[in-house]
Amino acid sequence: MVYGLLIVGIVLITLVINVLRLMTTPSLNRWLLVGASSLVVIWHGILFNFYDLHWSVLLLIATGLICFQWTGMVTAILVGWLLVYSQSGDLSFPLLLSYIFFGLGAALLFGYIKQLKRERSDRLRMLTTSSRQLNVFREVSFTMQDTLDPDRLLQTILTSVTAGHGLGFNRSIIFFADPEKDSIYGVMGTGPMNPEEGYQIWEEITRQHYDLQRLIDEKETDSTQDEPLNERIRKMTFPFKANHVFKQTLDSGRPQHVYASITDDAVLRLLHTELQMDECTIFPLHHQGIPYGLLVIDNVVNKKPITPQKIDGVRPIAEQASLALHQTTLYQRIETLALRDGLTRLKNHRSFEQDLDVLFRECDEDELSLIVMDIDHFKHYNDTNGHLAGNELLTRLASVIRRSVPDEQMAYRFGGEEFVVLLPRFDEIGATHVAETIRSAVLGTTFTHGNHQPDGQLTLSFGVASKHTLRDQTVEQLIECADQALYAAKSRGKNQVCRWEGVTL
Repeated sequence: MVYGLLIVGIVLITLVINVLRLMTTPSLNRWLLVGASSLVVIWHGILFNFYDLHWSVLLLIATGLICFQWTGMVTAILVGWLLVYSQSGDLSFPLLLSYIFFGLGAALLFGYIKQLKRERSDRLRMLTTSSRQLNVFREVSFTMQDTLDPDRLLQTILTSVTAGHGLGFNRSIIFFADPEKDSIYGVMGTGPMNPEEGYQIWEEITRQHYDLQRLIDEKETDSTQDEPLNERIRKMTFPFKANHVFKQTLDSGRPQHVYASITDDAVLRLLHTELQMDECTIFPLHHQGIPYGLLVIDNVVNKKPITPQKIDGVRPIAEQASLALHQTTLYQRIETLALRDGLTRLKNHRSFEQDLDVLFRECDEDELSLIVMDIDHFKHYNDTNGHLAGNELLTRLASVIRRSVPDEQMAYRFGGEEFVVLLPRFDEIGATHVAETIRSAVLGTTFTHGNHQPDGQLTLSFGVASKHTLRDQTVEQLIECADQALYAAKSRGKNQVCRWEGVTL
């Protein structure tokens, strides 16, 4: 019966305390737990006429230690000892000593348990962080391997650093380095201009439930959120050879963790003024000793400190980005070599065939014209002045053509001394005007040994053909008709423009 009453009392106290704990603060919760333990001790004393009360005091000591650590434990020991004394009348110092040893033992045990929990929590946090970083690296690797487009590559790097499913920084910016032009210039960034804008972006991302890959795709198709930031950073240019933090980072090859608001460095001062940047970290992007640029990260919105652990988490991304930029640069150089004429730097015959095929399909309803031009008496020039002079002439002539056409990307070296120009949305009359512009520019240019040519100067002959005048709408006939017009210009005395309109030779 007595034990039943004890159990019922403890259950009632426990229920009441737990109900009250749901409606109070953590500090008051601790007091409630100590109070409940005290009530249990007193209840035990009442039921058993305070027999063996000194054993139930151990509960009070343990509770005091859990709730208020050393202070609570010492207070509980003294209170319990005095409570036993008040009932027994015996001031037992051995009992006090036993309480102290129990408290110390309990403190060691609870400390060990807390240490185990702390280590487990740290390991779990490290595993979670590592797993998150590995997921970011995997997503970034797949995306980088899937593209050689520089813009998509940069957007992938920036988004992986800033996305909530990525490394979680508020903002990231990439600057390119060009030692030959003595320039470090802003290229692309992602993130807000200020904290207020950042909160709006976060709310939208949270509402849409974007994962990292979807956010990368979204950024690629719609970059309007980052446009204010990009407009600002693309105006930023710094000398490569000057002594500033960007150059120091590239020279050292190590990340620089700096405070932009408390420095006299010209670069950091501009970043602080223009972008409200305070604490930031700058990562070098270089590969095999070649500097490609820098990655700058900061937390402009939540102001979270950038810890060494956070910096270590970005380093693999920066190294991976450096390798990807290196590969993209090599690819672009190879592509340039494959599609550009090595002498004149105009697009080559292969490029012409590819572009003409695309334009012919795209200009189904629109006009498309072709100009074919050939240097008059070029064999005489080579035989008289040598092939080196002939190469110099071709290079100089390519510059004249490039300056004289509406779009220099539509000018090609067709082969030997022959050049072509594609003119989308130009009919044969408009194309003839362009050809005359080139012819006049050539006549107005002084070429080395040009006065030794049979006509006393260097000249070109031109043939023009347009898509809508063709009997058969094919690429081959457009080229053939322009060639026929060129042959007509040659046969009629050279240094003139002939338009194909059923020309007979």
